[in-house]
Amino acid sequence: MFARQQVAALMKIKPRLDSLSTGLVAVGSGSPDSARSFVAEFQFNGEMYVDPTLAAYRAFKLKRGLFKTLGPTSFLKGVGAMKKGFRQGSPEGDLWQQGGLFVIGPGEHITFAHRDRFAGDNADLEQVLESLES
Repeated sequence: MFARQQVAALMKIKPRLDSLSTGLVAVGSGSPDSARSFVAEFQFNGEMYVDPTLAAYRAFKLKRGLFKTLGPTSFLKGVGAMKKGFRQGSPEGDLWQQGGLFVIGPGEHITFAHRDRFAGDNADLEQVLESLES
């Protein structure tokens, strides 16, 4: 549900990302088939990769854990997401793995980093855009 919510928000700012010559890349923990379905269903207009080993998640020091996914804050965020029309689909990949959002470049320099503390702790996209425009 939260990945769907984040992708919907990213697609809204995609024209601004394009105007800033900024590529959009997503990494999921599911299968290539689930990634293709996700891209088609949510009209994700960026590059999509899968990492079922979670090596990229570990490299970026992203959090993982049962209570990070099912804790009270995540539950409240889930209620809010459902009120906005988002629903949980068929689970794919590692359900306990939290995500993040990073702006990388030029080169290997990370200019913005957000590591989800719990499910639903999505990055503030205005802060992302500010990091790109400064």
